[in-house]
Amino acid sequence: MALAKILIDKEVQFSHLRRKYSHYAGCASHINLRQIKNNLVVILTTQRTGSTLLCQDMESSLRLSYSPTESFIPLLQGFAKCSIEPAKVSAMIENILQSFDGSDFTILKVMIDYVGWLGFLCTDKKRALNCSYAQLSSFFIDELKCIDQSRLYRLVRLDRKNKLKQAISRLINSMGLPTHIKTEADAIDFENHLLKKLEKYPNYHCMIVDQLGIILRQLCLLDNCLSGLSKTKLYCCYELESDLLRDRDSYLSQLFDTGEYRLAKVCRTLMPTSGKQSREMLQRLLEVIGYSD
Repeated sequence: MALAKILIDKEVQFSHLRRKYSHYAGCASHINLRQIKNNLVVILTTQRTGSTLLCQDMESSLRLSYSPTESFIPLLQGFAKCSIEPAKVSAMIENILQSFDGSDFTILKVMIDYVGWLGFLCTDKKRALNCSYAQLSSFFIDELKCIDQSRLYRLVRLDRKNKLKQAISRLINSMGLPTHIKTEADAIDFENHLLKKLEKYPNYHCMIVDQLGIILRQLCLLDNCLSGLSKTKLYCCYELESDLLRDRDSYLSQLFDTGEYRLAKVCRTLMPTSGKQSREMLQRLLEVIGYSD
């Protein structure tokens, strides 16, 4: 819950919150973010776009010795609760950046709803207290680099075309249901629990619209972040349905196109969380708003 307090979807929210965390502003400004020793892939996205699936595909295809995830979350949880001393933040960030040195790749997944806070910590204090959230997001992405510039570096944007389905997925996640499913038994259990949850919220279609608003505002922040980059070029954009789902066996070849890396066949363990209840939620929302084909 502490982390939820600092997740950003609009600039005014950030302007208000950073006053509370002003004693952290620039606390890690002395570290050099250009310290990745191997190849680097940065995934920048919003919640519920298939980023876990993308990370697992990279793990199996590149034969990684670790499972890529949102590595900065423990740091940000402590930051949100003010349970980490500002003087210790830089060491924690350095440990995260160096934690995958034993592999050929460092894969970092970051969400637009918190990446600006990483810029807030890592830039100088004046900029941290005066720049916009999007500008601080751009700063962090721009500075995050490999020591050896000849190493592979990829910045990837991941989206989900159907924003209503993304909003439904966000709502279901906010209700405390599992975010990922691996077995048929889990899928059945998921459907039963979701049905019971929805019985408590007869007007859940309004909640879906609220989640949609958050997604659209975060996409504006993401666009502003990317447009503010001065040292980094967006390498490719992936989309959940058209790339990860429909082109699962070949879409990663676009990302690793140098010919230096032999990609193994993608092996997946995750199942879609969208089922009968999710489809009915979408249908009801469309009926309420008067949508028709």
